[in-house]
Amino acid sequence: MKTIVQQLLPTLTEQNYTDEFRNLNIDSIDLVSLRVEVENKLGKMIPNKQWLSFNNLQDILNYCDEQGFGGSNNVVKTISEPINTKHNFINMPQLCLEALSENWLFKEAGSLHWDLLCEGLGTSSSALKDDLGNRLYATFVRIRIEGNGNLSDFKENNPYDFKAELSRFGMGMFFSNTQFSSVDKNIKIDMMTSFSVRKSTGDNKSLAKSQPTVEHCDIKQHAEFPIFGNEYRLIKKNELKTFFYKDYIFHISDEQLYSFEYSLNPYYDLNGVGLLYFASYPIINDFCELQFFNGQGDLKWEENYFTLFRDVMYYANCDSRDKIIYVLNSVENLSENRVKLCSTLVRKSDGMMMARIFTIKQKGNF
Repeated sequence: MKTIVQQLLPTLTEQNYTDEFRNLNIDSIDLVSLRVEVENKLGKMIPNKQWLSFNNLQDILNYCDEQGFGGSNNVVKTISEPINTKHNFINMPQLCLEALSENWLFKEAGSLHWDLLCEGLGTSSSALKDDLGNRLYATFVRIRIEGNGNLSDFKENNPYDFKAELSRFGMGMFFSNTQFSSVDKNIKIDMMTSFSVRKSTGDNKSLAKSQPTVEHCDIKQHAEFPIFGNEYRLIKKNELKTFFYKDYIFHISDEQLYSFEYSLNPYYDLNGVGLLYFASYPIINDFCELQFFNGQGDLKWEENYFTLFRDVMYYANCDSRDKIIYVLNSVENLSENRVKLCSTLVRKSDGMMMARIFTIKQKGNF
């Protein structure tokens, strides 16, 4: 067991094992990874009630000793890989500014992800709970879209297809890979979710990680934490300062070139349970980004530049009456009429970073 801790948390020493989790430089993703490794070695799942009772690493060590942890190599097996498909035509509901709507794309891909998740867990979304009886909400942690064309290359009346596949790491992290295709254009959509519960009713700032209690799970499991998730974890902990997309390098920076204060629209930005909708983050980002570029002159940024690549890393939610501060960290003009942007969304009430957003936009061909 100590070997697992040392591999996953190499900066900690045995003196740290009795320190409370809140006093250690580890986050929820670290704990998810640790839990999965321990459960795989034990050959069974640890009940949420038990897991949430642990205050430090020593509590986990003691539990493993009581369970007769012997370093066996039992791995939780799964038997199938859920796949979801959808076919239709690009019409007005799927369009925005004569291009494919990114908001619609996020929502549709998210819905396919959620449907596969519920199917794999054998339950409806409204009945999904942890073993303490708390209702669980799927929390999007990271979404990346990349296409062989920008959103303006997808045309009205053309047919489209979605094909989504789902996998997991333990019972705490779920990953989907979705292909959106229309004629000769396509977009790859990667999504990563965890589960959260509200610590108190109506408080969107106090979400806590949890996981479902189910008798079986028909979703393929990864043997190791996927790179897509580990990259997110390292950036969140400020241990990774750059990441790559094809030939482009994104530098992680907190520089402020421009900022704009955004007031939430509760009729559009919130979802059915009153949380800030995951699909609203890039749209809020773009609305604020628009203020910067159109402030440079009569550019009509929204009618000329369209998303080619987007990577959203989600860190926090906010209440409906809170405000969001958009910060443009960097902007760089590239070849082929492309612009690379890095930005952050910050919760005004307490300065908490809500998301990092990395984008490449390209001038449309009309």
